[in-house]
Amino acid sequence: MRHTALLLALVVLGLYAPAALSQSLTGRVTDAETGAPLPGATVAVPALALGASTGADGRFVLSALPAGSARVVVSFVGYRSETRTVDVGAGGAGLDVALAPSVVEAPDVTVTARARASDVLSTPQSVAVVDEEALDRAGGATPFDALDEVAGVRLLRTGPGIAKPVIRGLTSQRVLVVQDGVRQEGQGWGDEHAPEVGAADVDRIEVVRGPASLLYGSDALGGVVQTVPTDLFARTAPLGGEASLAGATVAQQTEGTLVVGGVSGRLGYEVRGGALRAGLVRTPSGLVPNTALDTETLSGRVGTHVGEGGRLVAEAGTFRQSLGLFEDGGLVPEAPAGRFTIDMPRQTVAHDRAALRLDLPLGLDRLDVVAAVQQNRRREFEEHEDEDHLGDEHGDEEHGGGAAENLPTLSLRLTTVTTDARFHHRPLGPVFGVLGVSGMFQRNETLAEEVLIPGGTTLNGAVYAAEQVVSGPLTLDAGVRFDARHLDVEANGTLGVEAQTRTYTALTGAVGAAWQLRPDLSVAANLGRAFRAPILQELFGNGVHEGTLRFERGNAALAPETSLALDGVVRYLTPHVYAEVSGFVNAIGGYITPRATGGVDPESGFQVYDFVQSDARLVGAEARLDVHPHALHGLGVHLAGDVTRGTDTDADRPLPFVPPARLQTAVEYRAGRLGPARDVEARIGPTFVAAQRRADLPEEVPTDAYTVWSASASASFAVGGAVVTPTLAVDNLTDATFVDPLSRYRPFGVPAPGRSVRLALRASF
Repeated sequence: MRHTALLLALVVLGLYAPAALSQSLTGRVTDAETGAPLPGATVAVPALALGASTGADGRFVLSALPAGSARVVVSFVGYRSETRTVDVGAGGAGLDVALAPSVVEAPDVTVTARARASDVLSTPQSVAVVDEEALDRAGGATPFDALDEVAGVRLLRTGPGIAKPVIRGLTSQRVLVVQDGVRQEGQGWGDEHAPEVGAADVDRIEVVRGPASLLYGSDALGGVVQTVPTDLFARTAPLGGEASLAGATVAQQTEGTLVVGGVSGRLGYEVRGGALRAGLVRTPSGLVPNTALDTETLSGRVGTHVGEGGRLVAEAGTFRQSLGLFEDGGLVPEAPAGRFTIDMPRQTVAHDRAALRLDLPLGLDRLDVVAAVQQNRRREFEEHEDEDHLGDEHGDEEHGGGAAENLPTLSLRLTTVTTDARFHHRPLGPVFGVLGVSGMFQRNETLAEEVLIPGGTTLNGAVYAAEQVVSGPLTLDAGVRFDARHLDVEANGTLGVEAQTRTYTALTGAVGAAWQLRPDLSVAANLGRAFRAPILQELFGNGVHEGTLRFERGNAALAPETSLALDGVVRYLTPHVYAEVSGFVNAIGGYITPRATGGVDPESGFQVYDFVQSDARLVGAEARLDVHPHALHGLGVHLAGDVTRGTDTDADRPLPFVPPARLQTAVEYRAGRLGPARDVEARIGPTFVAAQRRADLPEEVPTDAYTVWSASASASFAVGGAVVTPTLAVDNLTDATFVDPLSRYRPFGVPAPGRSVRLALRASF
């Protein structure tokens, strides 16, 4: 036994020997057509979080590499990224890369699919990236509006300000929203409970389509949506920033954002703020009553470099929203009380968050730690609300109550503390990866007269390992995770719930492979197992849920959902073509869904729904094609489509809330320079959505097929020391009348918003 321990110690010491840290990669990056150097190009080894920029002569030096095989990503704006596998020997290695100019938009690096940043062509999972340009083009009331352009992703909508991601037919608690590495916890189980993220806080959105419990734990059955801000230390001056103003006609919407930050020495700082005001939504048939909303956000970050390459960043943010809740009453031709008046029933949301991040290199190892706390306060008011108390979060039993007319009918408070630590170990031969631990404390409180869920406390702990092997063009991924969750439920006489405890455990994991057959072609496949623990509403709910317009009854016998999903993807990338085709099958054991009983609650008039559990299967495919023929000088074509079929295999009937098939098309013109304008883009095209008439779901109102056109144009201009980018866009160009199959207003036959002209102006300084 002692000899075995000694042998293991010697092996570990050998693997961690300092001599392994001294290799360098040197080379030059040039233009493939002219041979000219490309200063400012990025050369990165995403798996090791190492990177360098080229100098004026196009040369670079990337130090502190371990001996062995390394996958290197070389990228430069306006050029097609190149991924090369380099064998680094004891004396280092050389790499010269010629980048070809490209007009095709394709993601190069993702930080969401794996514990380490990785290039997309070597990622086994199906991923998508929404960049700043796409965010500007979408320009909706929430940053998630831009996800509507992503194949396989839809939006569950409630008016202009509520947009919940739907990935491959799954949404709400089955799609995890992550804000820069921290899971967003904000009562996401309601149809009108959107992620509390403002436009000012988002510079990029990444999507993982398919189960991702390995890294993120419970709730990631359908996938992950992560919002990502720019690097805090990316600025080169003590003061810089960006301001934007935007307006849209469909709800007389106005929005403004401001970002100010800078870097001085080892310190970096940033402040972000935003405000949005929207009135009643206009449809081709009239105004939708009580759909106005107000949103304000404010956040800040401050950080410092720690040692050589380390970082410590503290951040905090707040989100405030007040919105009306539409109830069936028909459309109105005008708004007598004013289009921006928020009537009752109404809802106020307050979400506060703070986080501390440590990124600490340890030789060729690295330690990432993120600790965060967030609190969500959601209140619903019906009649007799006193306007003087809208901003008072204490008009409930939390602080002794008050006059009846000032109290919310529903008041929920959710406090969550999360910690995540990831140890990125150095390569052990061809193997490198991460060992992680995570923990969560969550407290649910019901503070008002109306009781929708009982109070409860959740404790969750997890350990996991995710490893990767790179062998030439082949990348193999594998990982395993164990979660243990304890739920302590408080007694509630109104709901008829006794005090009780529940314990859930889950073993999840994933195995995948990506094979780069050629520099322009890769195939990948991933098999993943995920889980989701039932929430308090599904277990013990018993009452009217205004947000879903249902009377919901929980089921205390529910068990955790488990899924086993297989998906594959083929990617093809050249300077003028990007093509991607993916398919998936996701088998979910114990799928939880609200099912109509046929009964009606006599007091509210809402239909009664019971939460039931059965096995389910979702199958589908996505495709994307971007073509910019060289001969057409800037003209291009974009195609994206998706189809998902969900089946309750026990009852042999369709799953609710699964969207119909869709095909998006657009013709685009791009020019790097056109007179004084730079980065010119103009696009126009229709989106085709299939009809959805499912006789096996009588509670689901059928929707017809429809076609909706959109158009946009943008360009950048140098004005003094700033860059100004105006964007003009028109949604629903023909003012078509149709019912969105994923609208909360679908049961009432309320049409989707009519034509909307949007104008935005962004200035970077």
